[in-house]
Amino acid sequence: MPGRRPAPPAFAGEAARHPNLHAAALRYLKQIALRGSVRKAAQALNVAPSAVNRQLLKVEQDLGVKLFDRLPDGMRPTPAGEVMLRHIGDTLSDYDRLLGEIDGLRGIRSGHVRIVALDSLLVDFLPRVLDDFSRRYPAITFSVLAMAPAAVFNEIISAQADIGLTFVAPASPAVRLVTSVRMPLGAVMSPQHRLARRKRLDFSDFEDTPVLMQHGTLPVVPFIDDDFAAFRATMQPRFVSNSIELLRHIIRAELGVAFFTRLGFLREIAAGDLVWIPLASPRLEQLRLGLFTPSLRTLAPATSMVVSELTERFAQLERDA
Repeated sequence: MPGRRPAPPAFAGEAARHPNLHAAALRYLKQIALRGSVRKAAQALNVAPSAVNRQLLKVEQDLGVKLFDRLPDGMRPTPAGEVMLRHIGDTLSDYDRLLGEIDGLRGIRSGHVRIVALDSLLVDFLPRVLDDFSRRYPAITFSVLAMAPAAVFNEIISAQADIGLTFVAPASPAVRLVTSVRMPLGAVMSPQHRLARRKRLDFSDFEDTPVLMQHGTLPVVPFIDDDFAAFRATMQPRFVSNSIELLRHIIRAELGVAFFTRLGFLREIAAGDLVWIPLASPRLEQLRLGLFTPSLRTLAPATSMVVSELTERFAQLERDA
């Protein structure tokens, strides 16, 4: 009828009922969950704690539920909070992708790319790739975190990462394998070590050799040789560390042998400062390093560009091998 106002969009009622569910509030809630307190969240966001607490209280009041339990050792999400955090992960990921797509339409090569990878890849391989890429596209920013092999999949599924680099293994349908390269596990040692001239090594060769172990980085169980699992379970390593840099120093000091792929030691192996020898294990020889992305989310333009770059680098690794 003439003079009648058009009906509001279907989501207008929800927006009116929950006016605080905007980007800033969602980022505040995400940081509270990550840091475990309002104060630490405020420090990470560079805002006043009162602002973070005010947003939390407003959202809880609007929704009519508690999102966090205030415990002596920090703040923990309630069941309603867990649901909210899943929504936050999807919403912020979609928002970042939207910004990237709009930038792409304007011809601006920008955006933020979140990568999780095995620790050894952050030593040499990824720094080379990102150095070259960043020189060509300086407006693209990155978050790059080291993760244990299985944890990489969880980060992609939970929308905390856009790209994952880890050993190929059965994964959730929410994760897509883009490409892979054969990357066997071998023994890394000083060229002066008594085993350094061998072409291949059995686990029995290490009985009288001090060994080093990187904490928490065993590849996914279905792809691990039973003999290696038994060897690892019974051996008493001389050093255990979650720092590949410390283990690198210990190897070069001839204090032991460690078990890695070649990727964490490319420069030293090429220069002859370290030696990498494959292990006589069919399963370990067939280990593959995979490039994974989410299968249920459209990649932002910046992420797609990085995936293309990494795909080419994987192909180069295959050719070099």
